[in-house]
Amino acid sequence: MTDLVKRRASANKESSPIPTPTLLTPHLPPKTLVGIDLITFTSTPNFHGIRDIPGGWHFLYTGTTEGLSLRCGAWFFIDDDATKGDSIGAEPQVLIWRWDGDTEALEQIKGTEEGHQEAMRYRANLGALWRGGGLFGYRSRVSVHRSQQSEDEAAEEEGRREWRALTDRLSARLLSRITGADRGEGVVDVDMDWDGRVRWVVTSGGTAKRDNDDIPGLEGSSLERVAQSGNAGAKERDFSFLPVDLKMTWRDGAIGRERTEAARDRSWALGEIIQSVSSRPDDESEGETQVLGELQFTFLMGLTLMNYSCLQQWKRLLRLILTCRRAIVERASLMAEVLRLLLSQLKRCDDIEGGLFDQLGEGAEFLRKLLKAFRTALYETLEDVEGSPVQAEFERLESWVKNEYDWELNRDAVLRKGTLQLEDGEEVEMEMIEDEEDDYAPVIVDLDTVPEALR
Repeated sequence: MTDLVKRRASANKESSPIPTPTLLTPHLPPKTLVGIDLITFTSTPNFHGIRDIPGGWHFLYTGTTEGLSLRCGAWFFIDDDATKGDSIGAEPQVLIWRWDGDTEALEQIKGTEEGHQEAMRYRANLGALWRGGGLFGYRSRVSVHRSQQSEDEAAEEEGRREWRALTDRLSARLLSRITGADRGEGVVDVDMDWDGRVRWVVTSGGTAKRDNDDIPGLEGSSLERVAQSGNAGAKERDFSFLPVDLKMTWRDGAIGRERTEAARDRSWALGEIIQSVSSRPDDESEGETQVLGELQFTFLMGLTLMNYSCLQQWKRLLRLILTCRRAIVERASLMAEVLRLLLSQLKRCDDIEGGLFDQLGEGAEFLRKLLKAFRTALYETLEDVEGSPVQAEFERLESWVKNEYDWELNRDAVLRKGTLQLEDGEEVEMEMIEDEEDDYAPVIVDLDTVPEALR
């Protein structure tokens, strides 16, 4: 009898709600920009939520227009076990984010008595929404082979693996730290709904204090004032990023050669940051995971929300990590993971109109210079080392950027000095001089040219 019931349930799959994780969005106005992970679309009057959400970390956000309007979103986590439910008797994991017209953002229903009653009404209507086509099936990417189901399924599975690779180092602790929900001393102030589920709110106007534009006579930065224009924005706190200071990458009291070497090789500064976020001094794996997780968070918030402060921190982290030399050997696993992650991120930079690098004032040039200098440091450091995972990951990255961006990272492959014949037949000797790779690199000064009083 049980087998017969299950076969009938399977036959009615399209008309019966399957208990898969679902996010409901009651009262969401039509023509609202909606994004989940790396997919965006405009809501229709019949759109009421997203079903079949796979396990792992996800980011859902909205905006009033597809342009540069303020976008508000939140991170949430789906348990893998919640995606394996049986359609008979299983209880689906349902999140309910209701549209608030005052803040123009999706808000969670709170755990009051009225909130519980309202949430249960929405939850009871889940089957009707499913049968009425009001739930959008989760997709990790837009299908390009609508008539070929097998290719669509393969592309979808690949898209889900890519999203996992972009978010696999995120954690509740990391999101609480960055968004300011972790207030220290064991106090964590998170946004919790009626059912005890947590989310971490981020807006396109969120910023770290170091990235604020302080204008005399005005209180707070322009981005901060925009973020606090509604109640949802007022909840957001300053980002608490890892303290990357590229102007001082040596220990206090360092002088002479030690200071110079620490400016050229920032491995010490990277180690200090890792130690600062490791709960145990004898285990730095947790701190390394925090570094990777912050690289993932800042990139994705720049890609989806075009958040300026997150993009700046992403660049700072890359400038720190890709100017390390000793870490290539001493932290080989971390460095290889960074290169692998960077390749995954570069593959998705064109997901937004015009590409991510168009959102950066200097474009992709900063990254090309970093990778070129890193290549030189890599092969000098690994001259007597075989089988390094860092070198293997870098070669994959180097091959990809050469094919996609036409970047030649090998300095020796480019002619830097030669003779050029002008139109009048005169020959002149030319030499290519590149800009300094690093704004904060030490400068070598000839002491014979320095006045005696300044020596």
